[in-house]
Amino acid sequence: MYPSLTSAFFVYFTRVLRICIGDNETLVNNDAIINNGTTTNGTNLRILPLGDSITFGFNEASGNSYRRYLECMLYQAGNGVQYIGSLKNGNWSDNANDGFSGQTIDQIGITGNPEIIGTPKANVFLVHAGTNDMDQNLNITYAPFRLGTLIDEVTVSNPDALVLVAQIIVNANTTVNDWIKTYNEALPAVVGARSKNVRLVSMDKVLVGDLLDGTHPNEGGYLKMANAWYPALMSARNEGLIMLATQPFTNEGGSSLPAGGGNCSTLTS
Repeated sequence: MYPSLTSAFFVYFTRVLRICIGDNETLVNNDAIINNGTTTNGTNLRILPLGDSITFGFNEASGNSYRRYLECMLYQAGNGVQYIGSLKNGNWSDNANDGFSGQTIDQIGITGNPEIIGTPKANVFLVHAGTNDMDQNLNITYAPFRLGTLIDEVTVSNPDALVLVAQIIVNANTTVNDWIKTYNEALPAVVGARSKNVRLVSMDKVLVGDLLDGTHPNEGGYLKMANAWYPALMSARNEGLIMLATQPFTNEGGSSLPAGGGNCSTLTS
């Protein structure tokens, strides 16, 4: 179900208002949290995975998407990890996300708005959005602009958060995939026009052979996505671009580990 037109308009107006004039309350709150929480060897990461059914893990047996692989990697690197979001999907406990199946960029911004502006604040956003715009041939020329609006919605309410924006994965439909290529080619300029905390992540290692149904990745495809997010996130962490997480923070990272121990790649994502 999509939001009603009335509620959608209200949230859209709120998004535009925030983008135009800012959110003073949020800015004050962010000023107050900079002395909170790190782990011994790394950083506490409260992550909001934001996107569509690819983020959710639709049509995948485990339902984990890239999220469990990535959490396992980050935790084993010494970071505290906690996912947040309005949805839950996956075969481990820390499976929250905002992956809205079937939704376009604008719809993701509307449906995801409560988590984007809410508390506890994420200090990392992972954005993979635009697949449904391409699949529906929805005013594709302006899709990069719509993504820019979504990024602005995130950064206005979370000015110190790290926002990693994916160039979206391939599609088995050659026409749709051509649109995806054009869309992805426009994203460096979109991301480059934002702050240093907004970074682009290539997903070009995911190939058509890594798809379950022509759109959604299989386990190997999701592992490739995690392997793209991970170095981008760790690089930003090492550069000091990730603000400290608000308290209280619950480190859920251990729940993502393989039951018998070992390398994260042995997981069924």
